Amino acid sequence: MGTLVLLFSCLILLVSPKHTREKRTPNRPNIVLITADDLGYQDVGFRGSDILTPNLDQLADSGVVLENHYVMPQCSPTRASLMSGRYPIRTGFWHGNIKPGEEWGLELEETTMAEMLQRNGYRTHGVGKWHCGMYTWQHTPLHRGFDSFFGLYLGSQDYFDHDRMKSLDLRMNYRSPNGSVVDQVRGDLKGRYNTDMFTERAVSIISSHDHSRPLFLYLAYTAPHSPFQATKSDLKRYSGHMTATPFQSGASLRRRTYATMVSVMDRGIGEVVSALKQQNLSDNTIIVFLSDNGAMFGGPGSNYPLRGGKQSLFEGGVRGVAVVNSPLLKTTGYVNTNLHHVTDWYVTFQTLARDYTEQVNIAQIL
Repeated sequence: MGTLVLLFSCLILLVSPKHTREKRTPNRPNIVLITADDLGYQDVGFRGSDILTPNLDQLADSGVVLENHYVMPQCSPTRASLMSGRYPIRTGFWHGNIKPGEEWGLELEETTMAEMLQRNGYRTHGVGKWHCGMYTWQHTPLHRGFDSFFGLYLGSQDYFDHDRMKSLDLRMNYRSPNGSVVDQVRGDLKGRYNTDMFTERAVSIISSHDHSRPLFLYLAYTAPHSPFQATKSDLKRYSGHMTATPFQSGASLRRRTYATMVSVMDRGIGEVVSALKQQNLSDNTIIVFLSDNGAMFGGPGSNYPLRGGKQSLFEGGVRGVAVVNSPLLKTTGYVNTNLHHVTDWYVTFQTLARDYTEQVNIAQIL
């Protein structure tokens, strides 16, 4: 667990003044946490893929690639561990994903990353995929530490219709002036490609952010999770160059669509980075990018040279793409080969936020 804290040790010194318990100190770094969904270990440009990811490649080149970053083998368990800093055996997610209609979620006594950062003066915003529970309102994002949320509660959806099992799952949540939760189901956005909408929302949050308080933005893309869908124009733009590989009989339509989904997500990440620069936030911002698990074995994604894929405990399922980028890092442009785990991010951000409320008990985490 200590390896990520060590990675950021110089950063912690930079953001920590001599007297450090004032909650609204603007020196606390902004945190932009971006997740991909079912991204293959090999499916980024900086690993030699023919999938176009210039913005992720730039973040990797000017940041730190976490070569041995481990996650859970599927969506909900990884996200619950990311949000809580605890292993699935402690959170109840040891048996897999939350499915539609199931009455369970991340236990309410668990403190989420958003709650921890919120109590330390951060503005907290969630965009994209939640998948940590929705069977009561108390399990939904605004009751788990987020000031606003735009996205889906469940695990996947049609990228254009935003349906899951013929039920619309796209909503905007925020609090009214009197503090009550507003839940807007956004049927009016039918036909819009959800990756682009999530990017637009993230850019809007950054553009309107009050610089007097630090920002926590959790941008959880659904790409490139199935169903494999993209616009015709993007498909032509991002996959026309693709040819056969040693591991595929040819650049099938499904592979090209998957590649386009990754590239559209990458385009969105570039827009987020540009927005941070335009708002003069980038110099005090940490960007973390990670995948929740590997690509599905036998699907259009590639975990080469790792064995297996999503829903397996082989490396292809649990060793994911991860990059950290920040001007606050002392050493950049290298591959870090230490072991890292998705549960490490909670305590790392807790340290950077100078949160002293919780006494970390390693035995409870394990």
